Formats: sequence, C-alpha cells, structure tokens
Amino acid sequence: MAGLSKHLALVTGGSRGIGRSIALSLARAGARVAVNYLANEKAAEQVVAEINHLGSQAVAVRGDVSQKEEVAEMVEQIHRILGAIDILVNNAGIGDPYYQDVVSVKEELWDKIQAVNLKGTFLVCQSVLPDMLSKKWGRIVNISSTSGITGGTSGVHYAAAKGGVIAFSKALAQELAPAGITVNVVAPSKIDTDLFHLVTPPGKEEEVIKKIPVGRLGTPQDVAEAVLFFAREEASFVTGQTLVVSGGY
Repeated sequence: MAGLSKHLALVTGGSRGIGRSIALSLARAGARVAVNYLANEKAAEQVVAEINHLGSQAVAVRGDVSQKEEVAEMVEQIHRILGAIDILVNNAGIGDPYYQDVVSVKEELWDKIQAVNLKGTFLVCQSVLPDMLSKKWGRIVNISSTSGITGGTSGVHYAAAKGGVIAFSKALAQELAPAGITVNVVAPSKIDTDLFHLVTPPGKEEEVIKKIPVGRLGTPQDVAEAVLFFAREEASFVTGQTLVVSGGY
C-alpha cells in the first residue's frame, strides 16, 4: 500500500506504545516519518530502523513539545533531512498515575499536564502549519482521550487538557478548512499500553475488561488504524470530528 507515498508525517511521542504503532502504520501506507521523542532515543531509533526496513524513510528527532524553541528546532531538523511536513499526529502526552482528588493536585503538576497535552498540541500545530498552508494540503490528527469527553477517571487536570485538545481541534478545523487542511481527533480508552498497566491496580485488569462491550483491551494498532483513516487523501471531506476508540466502553 502506497497511498501516502507523497507525504511526510511527524508523529510526536512516536518512540513507543500508541505513537510507535502510528508511525509504523503511516510508513506502511507509504509515508516518510519523523519520529519525535523526549528521552528514549534508543526506542525512537528502533522505530526508525523498522521503518527503513519497510522501505520508507525516517528520522528520530528529539524535542519537548511544551517548549516553543525545541519545537521550532525539531521542525527545522526535519526540514533539513526529509522536507516539508504535511501530516501531523500530535500523540505526545502525559498523565498522572498517582491522582487522588482535585484538592491534592499541585499547581505545578496542573501546569505540566496542560503544557504537554494541550499547549504542546498547539505549539506543534503552529510550527508545522506553514508547510501545509504553502502546499494547500494537510492532515492534522490530535490524540485526545475519552476523559476529555466524559471526565474519565484520570483526574481533573488530565480531563481538562484532553477536553481542551478536542475544543482546540474543532476550532482549528473550521479555520483551516478553506486551505485544504483537515483537523480531527482520535479519543482512545482502555488501550493495552504501559500507562494503562501503571494506572490500573494489580488484579483489577479483568474487572476493567468486563466493562468493555467487545470483551478486550484495545491495542495501539486499533488507535493507529483510526489515525490512518483521517490521514488518507480520501478523507478530505472529514474534519472537526472526534473518533472514539474504546470498544464501546
């Protein structure tokens, strides 16, 4: 499949978990891929090696998405090596596995959760958009969470940030539609990742699975398939949408 062979994708937080599956799926569809990471360079380079093995091009680029200067440097590095970005997947995000209640939330943690999950989405969009506006074509897929819709169980700070991602994406979709750029959201829940196992108490996983109508946890690939739908050339009439990937949870 080479439906995205003319395109260059940036996947933030692309070194592991959901981001890794998204990066590999885009590469299988023909895209060249920039794999952003913050700390785990080895994992990012492994993803790049897998993409190269698939016959596509890739580069690992470090950058803290919550820092404007680092985002700008990251995008400039991608320009030098691979060219202009026209597919962006804002996947980088953090949670709080130790959340108890709103009274316990420290201001510093609130700010950090917002900075990475929401501000980071804004900063990377802002930095990449000149490429898309110049081409008059672009696909932006922002990864939120069902917590941003229902409130979830991950804390008020996380829900606020992920809800903000959805609202930001809807507004941005309206603004950019005349320029041929679509903006959509994928909102996963109960995905089999390291984070899920970190926040789920030992022995409680089966209880969670019983509440999922399809009878299993989601996989990172389930999320990647939703991203691919929005990234396709053929999805030009779909924008401002939120696709929940939760097995009916």
